[in-house]
Amino acid sequence: MLYYRPMYSVVVIPPKGKKYVVKAMSSSRGEATNLVTSLTLTESKGQLAQRATIKMFNRYIDGLGYPSNLFPVKSRVFIYAKGAGVDKGKEVFRGYVWETNYTRSDSSELTLTCYDNLIYFMNSEALHYFSKGKKTKEIVSTILKKRGVKVKYNYSNITHPKLPLSGTLADILTSKVLDEAKKKMGTKYVIKSVKDVVHIDREGSNQTIYRIPRGENGLLIQYARSVTMDGMVTNVVVTGKTDENGKTKVETRVPRNKKTYGTLTRVIHKDEDTKLSEIKKEAKYILDENALPHKEYDITAMDIPWVRKGDKVLVQFDEKTLHGCIVNEITHNGDNNTMNMNVRRLKKLKKASDKKLACPSKTLRSGSQGSAVKDLQKCLNQVMSSGLSVDGIFGSNTYKAVKSFQKKYKLVVDGIFGPKSVAKMKSALK
Repeated sequence: MLYYRPMYSVVVIPPKGKKYVVKAMSSSRGEATNLVTSLTLTESKGQLAQRATIKMFNRYIDGLGYPSNLFPVKSRVFIYAKGAGVDKGKEVFRGYVWETNYTRSDSSELTLTCYDNLIYFMNSEALHYFSKGKKTKEIVSTILKKRGVKVKYNYSNITHPKLPLSGTLADILTSKVLDEAKKKMGTKYVIKSVKDVVHIDREGSNQTIYRIPRGENGLLIQYARSVTMDGMVTNVVVTGKTDENGKTKVETRVPRNKKTYGTLTRVIHKDEDTKLSEIKKEAKYILDENALPHKEYDITAMDIPWVRKGDKVLVQFDEKTLHGCIVNEITHNGDNNTMNMNVRRLKKLKKASDKKLACPSKTLRSGSQGSAVKDLQKCLNQVMSSGLSVDGIFGSNTYKAVKSFQKKYKLVVDGIFGPKSVAKMKSALK
């Protein structure tokens, strides 16, 4: 990537009013185009919506008025950027003014706190009921469609039991629907709004993976590492029925790393409709995520406006190696061209040579899931060095890797792993 410092522009459109360019990418000195003094874009842990914080001079605009009167809550806000490998202005935020704060002093200042459309999910409650047998994608699509929101869904699609749902829309979508798919499939998801369309994807599925190298010409400025045992789990206790005397039956215990780190227990409940094998999968997922100390990195780097929460990036912590990381949270500082990220390192993929690979024999395509897809991903990592996460989900990255394989071996490039692709893969693995 040819890096040059990014530039941002900000457009505000009041509910009833004209379009105002309050910050321009060019050096224009118009009354309205150089009002902004500070701009940040933030995606935080545990918060669904992206936030934009815009500070500007509350200076009178000839013939129009003061920004504090011109830009009320519910005004539309659009933010664009170029630079950092992109030559033309590209939208990086679309949302609403949610809160305004006006400070009057020697130099009056207006602060606009803005969020994308997911803020409505964080602040709206709902009631839904879905009968047994509904798939995750259908449930999510139904909830969003009722609110007139478009969705692009590229994540796990499990079958759910009956679901009587209530609470905030954010809580319904995450803890009551998508988290259940995460526990069953063992892969994390990310929810983003892009141009008012809600995207639900597997973490790290971004097609463009940005590198953050260190050194004299690198983008990395500094980093700090933290390691904590907070949130660790080394023992999962599965409980069942409670008898007349109030005594609860323990169905099973699943330990890991107790001798090393001590006993840190989490209790989960198995209801009558859930098989013990299914609840054990949930216990395994809990331990996979929490049986070791949590290690995170806080990074300051030159700004890349296109990096979002849940993206995979490559960071050079040491002198030689670029390490794959997932962005937990990120702030883009539009006024000083830096970004602050909290990331966690990805687990290393097992080498394909560690054991014999099995080529899947059935046809696989976008949307396919399961062990056959995992086998395909391992084969593509071996033959094509694709660097795929072996998660059993035939998503956009697996689709691209299949097309690259087909192109290399002069097959029909359709992204479907069918009989001819199977035969060619078996030959390539010999």
